[in-house]
Amino acid sequence: MKKIISAFLILSFLLPSCSTDFDLTSDWKDVTIVYGLLDKDANYNYIRIEKAFLDPKTNALSIAQIPDSIYYDSLTVNLLEFNNGNLSNTIPLERINGEVINLNKDSGIFASTPNILYRTDFPIDPSRHYKITISKSDNESLVTSETDIVSDFNITKPIGTQKVSFFPGSKYSIEWKSAKNGKMYDLIFRFHYKEYLSSGTFIKDTIVDWVIFRNKLSDRITGGDDMNYSIPSDDFYAFMSSAIRNNPDVYRVAGRIDLLYSVGGSEFYNYYQINLAQTGLTQGQALPLYTNIENGLGLFSSRSFKDYSGIELEAKTVDSLACLSKTAHLNFLKSSGVPCQ
Repeated sequence: MKKIISAFLILSFLLPSCSTDFDLTSDWKDVTIVYGLLDKDANYNYIRIEKAFLDPKTNALSIAQIPDSIYYDSLTVNLLEFNNGNLSNTIPLERINGEVINLNKDSGIFASTPNILYRTDFPIDPSRHYKITISKSDNESLVTSETDIVSDFNITKPIGTQKVSFFPGSKYSIEWKSAKNGKMYDLIFRFHYKEYLSSGTFIKDTIVDWVIFRNKLSDRITGGDDMNYSIPSDDFYAFMSSAIRNNPDVYRVAGRIDLLYSVGGSEFYNYYQINLAQTGLTQGQALPLYTNIENGLGLFSSRSFKDYSGIELEAKTVDSLACLSKTAHLNFLKSSGVPCQ
């Protein structure tokens, strides 16, 4: 199922930096801030475009609360699609207020309403190259950026009817092939289970999400390389013990699991690395901010999601979940459908 991508960043453009030629303290000279991650599977792809500047006569925090000070009145925004270096499509982006489709901006330093975004429902082709162009009404420098698209990839373990096994004291390895243009990987393990009253009355279906890893890197972005991650089995039981609330009035039945991958492109990785390096630095040590926006600041890249759903747990894992001292208090039934004796 296609997804709507609605996560956006506020870029720290007020931090000291030597990564750009812009003078942020010039009188009302605006700097275009761009943030967008193209996703080949999204119903709509959204781009946030704002402006930043410092007025020497006005407090910057006051300016941030004025919508007219952070949004452009008029922009021409196009997405250019290239096939083997040749322009194949010019895609105009629609200007919308995200609030009308329940894409609300978080409250904070910057004005939270309206939430101006630019979007397109044009299908993104992972075999193509994309360039965004932003033209201002006053004909100032064209703002541009380019990216390749993170492609699909294959999961090689588990596959088919293979079940996941967390045998206490061992490890379970998840394996996949790297995605073309994909650099940074996250994986969430989603565990489904049902809850019943002791009388047998069904209460609800529920899930818990376990973050297996974040920011695992591929060696290359050409795609097709073998990647894997070994999960200590004992971590599975420790997580379930902490994530599921103890309730002696219910019993639980273990269900299937889903593997939820997300993959970011190389520009996204570079942005992450630079911002990670900023952590803990003093003002005098501040590093340059990462940007891949020509005549602006921000990030334009690609990401992709892949879900592998409905994987069964091996019967011995279900039995261990029910009977191990670490998780017995959660009242899971054994694979045979009876409580642990």
